[in-house]
Amino acid sequence: MAVAAVVATALLVVVLAAWAASIGPSGVLTGTGPSPVGTPTESTSVDAGNRATVPQQPAHEPHTPSWLRITAFVVDIALAVLAVYLFLRFLIAPLGRFVAQRHRERLRRRRRGPPAEEDFTVLDPAQAVSRSMLADADAQREELLAADTPRNAVVVCWHRFETQAAAAGVARRPWETSSEYTMRVLDLVDAHQPAVSRLGALYREARFSEHELTETHRREALDALDTIHRTVGLPAGAAR
Repeated sequence: MAVAAVVATALLVVVLAAWAASIGPSGVLTGTGPSPVGTPTESTSVDAGNRATVPQQPAHEPHTPSWLRITAFVVDIALAVLAVYLFLRFLIAPLGRFVAQRHRERLRRRRRGPPAEEDFTVLDPAQAVSRSMLADADAQREELLAADTPRNAVVVCWHRFETQAAAAGVARRPWETSSEYTMRVLDLVDAHQPAVSRLGALYREARFSEHELTETHRREALDALDTIHRTVGLPAGAAR
């Protein structure tokens, strides 16, 4: 639009100059205007005994050739056509495209209809962790049963809670230990507290003790894990 304004201004100047050239300098401004002070408007000649007044002859106006008038007229028409083209090209056409685009966007939104309510559903941390734990429950249970030793089974089962919480967007705080982080997220979802305490104790025993863990420890860990999964509930009633 700024370029179009500059071009239009330049064209206006050229049109005015061509118009002035076509009509001649004496026709640009009309009217006699005030007479200069002290300049006589009539010349007087004195004859023998008689005084006669002789009117002053008007100045001769320059004649503009006809070919110059025709050329100036053609230039005026061409510049006017160019000005109209630039106006349509740089102002009307972009405005029309903008209006058409806005109209198409309104039609697309109208065809899509209102957005689904679930697009705006934001889960709180407890709901997000609950969903993540229940979605991973079968894989966590299978990992506990498939580990090569009871010690490794208990350790990987406990650490899987950390993975589930991280996937739900609950990050571990810098000052938290692994056990503290897991206890916090299990408390966040209101898991069965005795089962959480039992599985936590088994994890500490597997992680820090030197004696061998048996299959009894694996079964105890599995029972505690199943109880935790049963008590982790969802708002939609999808708790196991």
